Amino acid sequence: MLYFAYGHNMDPEVLAQRGVSFSRVCTGKIRGMRLVFHKPGEDGSGKADIQDHRGSVAEGVIYDVPEESLANLDVYEGVDKGHYRRQLIKVQTFKGELECVVYRAAKFKNGLKPSRQYLGALIRGAAVHGLSADYQVFLKSHLTAD
Repeated sequence: MLYFAYGHNMDPEVLAQRGVSFSRVCTGKIRGMRLVFHKPGEDGSGKADIQDHRGSVAEGVIYDVPEESLANLDVYEGVDKGHYRRQLIKVQTFKGELECVVYRAAKFKNGLKPSRQYLGALIRGAAVHGLSADYQVFLKSHLTAD
């Protein structure tokens, strides 16, 4: 199953630590959405989500993930606890439009900031996968909670 990672899971080391089997397909963009950090984490910091926003673009990486590994990711992302929900979304890629699973936050709180470590994983993932220079600058521009 195709999975679009836009947050912490862009970093291949994070997915490997979570025991997720995956292979990289390509990078992609979702038009009309932006990356935000309004999902409350257990540590009080903001976790990544994508939010509808006209004129914006959210970038990320598409992985091919077996269904059993996606089920493990469901547990890690707290789908059963109402933290994130799975959704199908169309992602623009150089291979054309691909339908992917994405995790969207189910609970929000304004004014949150990501932790330095968490944001660092997003920045590493963006660099490893060669997301656009503008998007990498955008990620680096976020203030952190620490």
